Amino acid sequence: MRVAFGKIKITPKEVVGVPMAGYARPKPCLGKFDDIYAHGVLVEAKSYKNEDLCCLLLISLDLLKVPRSIVTYIKEKICSVVKSLNPENILIHSTHTHSAPDLTGEFFWPGGAVSVAKGIMFGTNRNDKYIVWVATQIERLVQKLMNQLAECKIGWVKKPFNPDLVINRRHPSRRSTPDLGVISFQSLGENSIIGIIVNYACHPTTLSLWNYKMSADFPGRVVYRIEEKSSNGINAAYFNGPAGDLNPITTCGTDYEELEKNKSPIYSQKGVYKHTKKIGYAIADKALELAKLIKDDEYFEDLKIQVRTRKITIPMKDHKYFSNTWFMNKLIYALKKFLIVPVAMHLYDNANFPPFLIKHNLYRIKCDTIIQDIQCVGILKSRNNSKKFNITTTPGELFEDLGKILVKKSPNDKNDTFIFQNANDWIAYLFPLEEYAKEGGYEPVASFGPLCGEYIKRAIIDLYDSIEK
Repeated sequence: MRVAFGKIKITPKEVVGVPMAGYARPKPCLGKFDDIYAHGVLVEAKSYKNEDLCCLLLISLDLLKVPRSIVTYIKEKICSVVKSLNPENILIHSTHTHSAPDLTGEFFWPGGAVSVAKGIMFGTNRNDKYIVWVATQIERLVQKLMNQLAECKIGWVKKPFNPDLVINRRHPSRRSTPDLGVISFQSLGENSIIGIIVNYACHPTTLSLWNYKMSADFPGRVVYRIEEKSSNGINAAYFNGPAGDLNPITTCGTDYEELEKNKSPIYSQKGVYKHTKKIGYAIADKALELAKLIKDDEYFEDLKIQVRTRKITIPMKDHKYFSNTWFMNKLIYALKKFLIVPVAMHLYDNANFPPFLIKHNLYRIKCDTIIQDIQCVGILKSRNNSKKFNITTTPGELFEDLGKILVKKSPNDKNDTFIFQNANDWIAYLFPLEEYAKEGGYEPVASFGPLCGEYIKRAIIDLYDSIEK
């Protein structure tokens, strides 16, 4: 087994004036806190089917989201120069920072919700030059990784971790405790750590709506801190877990019972860069600690992988229910289905990188997306020992409860299952139907449709069942 870690800047050459994605900001970008990057992890292992050598490429981008049309373009660029890479064996993830350039055009015009709706309908093709440049940068990164592969061993660990860093914005009194996962690669000869993959669950929104400076947010500080504390001896890449309803705690405080009664302080936090560093450094320090706790006999010198992908078609339909949120949910759904989406679809026909891959027949509207599961078997020949773990992707922001369901249904133990959200596509907040019916909220507004979470959950469980069989 061999591995290579690397990164390349994707910060625009001129940041001032660039539309930033994630919030409906009154102004575009006015400066920069830190650079944004494409982070890459290239693993050379054996195929589970025939033991032939194969490569697995994991890319993490400091961006809000990357639609499937852009993912497909990036994969084609990579595979055109690295012939040995199978596009199915490439995972492209966005950390979901809210302080990086807009790709889809949704946030092209500053302002409120009306400006975002305008961007959804008329914003396509506004950022194509930047998209093409980012894809070229990733291509360069992968070529570099191919030349830096080094022999290694692999180990992994997951532990609950939340020293008042994260809060469930819908259910504060729940006192959520996400798992912090670490996949560590150790050099084969020297037993020193080459690099680690960090998997945590929190919205990268430490910087508030009123921030006008570009930043990778706390995931960028996680990577920076690990590099700094190891004197650049340990590389890192951050992949976000089920964080759809998990926010960072910056200025809302930790009186969870009071916040359950009044959630507005959570939604109106005014985090600044010191909060970005505080949360990023805390995650990094714990990740390093966990990596160093993995014992030598818990590392595996060989790895077999099997990648499964499944395409899913999700209809734009509403959930059948009645509750206090019914009227507002139905109004939002009707506006999207009969106004915003039809206008956008007409323009998507001429879009190079449409935000959604939509099929339609009059008002029967469907969206195509994809899920991916990577089953890995670590093998320690000297002890005749093996152990499995898997990485599962979701094409959107997975709510905490759905994440727990998927981990429970996984063919591997909960501590051997890693979920990377916002991977290979972005179609929606992926929420349970009961959250939609009881709570409503802004999340359905930003999503393709209210059934996305349910469809993705079922598809992944079905994929898990097929693996077990």
